[in-house]
Amino acid sequence: MTTNNFMQKQYGLTDNPFTGNTADRSWVDTWVDREEQVTKWNSVITKLQNPRKNYIVFIIGDYGEGKTQSLFKVLDDSKDISEVYSAYFTFKGEQKPRTPGLEFMFRIFKSIDFNALHGKYKEKLGAAIDAIPEELGEVKNVLEICFFAESELRDLSRYFLRGEIRPNNNQLKKLQIIRKIDDIDIAKEYLTGMLIVFKNLGVNTLLLAVDEVEYLFSLVPKSQQSIYVALLRGLYDFPSDVKFAGDNAAKIAMFLAVSTDGYRRLKENEKQETSTGGPTTPLLDRIDISTNLGALTRQATRDLVAKRLHFDRVGKKHFDPLIPFDESFIDLIWDLTKGNPRDIIDKCNYVLDAGIEKGITLLDKNTAIQLLTERREI
Repeated sequence: MTTNNFMQKQYGLTDNPFTGNTADRSWVDTWVDREEQVTKWNSVITKLQNPRKNYIVFIIGDYGEGKTQSLFKVLDDSKDISEVYSAYFTFKGEQKPRTPGLEFMFRIFKSIDFNALHGKYKEKLGAAIDAIPEELGEVKNVLEICFFAESELRDLSRYFLRGEIRPNNNQLKKLQIIRKIDDIDIAKEYLTGMLIVFKNLGVNTLLLAVDEVEYLFSLVPKSQQSIYVALLRGLYDFPSDVKFAGDNAAKIAMFLAVSTDGYRRLKENEKQETSTGGPTTPLLDRIDISTNLGALTRQATRDLVAKRLHFDRVGKKHFDPLIPFDESFIDLIWDLTKGNPRDIIDKCNYVLDAGIEKGITLLDKNTAIQLLTERREI
């Protein structure tokens, strides 16, 4: 039986939804270890209910060490805090941006679920938008349309906020504005307005979980990379530099996942700017917490294997492992993966699928070697 036919017969799946190449939010259920890192992240999260400042937290790790899963863990640990609105976005695979810096701002608005906000705060939204000062009149107009207009005009406003359209004069007139969002200062006005709305809804912090941060720098020439660095630094200071915002706006907390190589390049830029000046040192000085992930220990590897073997391919958790295992199996996985979480998940996926298909009743070293060899995984 082929893998696809097996998946379809066993789970009713035409495609394999869990390839192991990219973490998704369901992976939080397989969280293990990282106690030191979680303690540091939660030390920030607990402050976000009534923050006095913005925050930047770096989550640094090599490929497969769990950066994405760590962001989902942060989102999971903050989801029940009513004073925090959490949003996730990634830059991996993005095309070269037309406007470096603005793409980041547009991503923030893309990560906001306007429908969910309307559903949860419908009775408060009008007053929250009215609290936007007259200096931000265009912002107020667009956000009113974004939440309360009829569907076609509402969609237009959301495309505008997300940078998905370049509005023509007719569309600008419909949105009751004159200016396009074509520079960072205008984009910051809209973010300020949204933060004021959040604050008046009782949300004191916008938590941004940003994945694959190093892709920001790979998408533009080296001469333009400082634009993103300066933007991140500026968001840390934002909106304290907006005179009419102050305590009337929600704060921002950024949890930034970056590869070890990406962080190394930031440090190299910092050294190069020693004589010329630049934004990298001010950004790195603003980092509140920096955590390194690294590989899992053997015990943590065992814990991850045990948790993974309880989940089938549709994400249903079973009381017992789908296939029991012994310590020789753990020793093999530990030896093959060196504690890399993604590799552990990958190996378990292959062994579990093939083992169930073949009716294997115990996963030991020899069985796993046979299954992985057949799948050309070793």
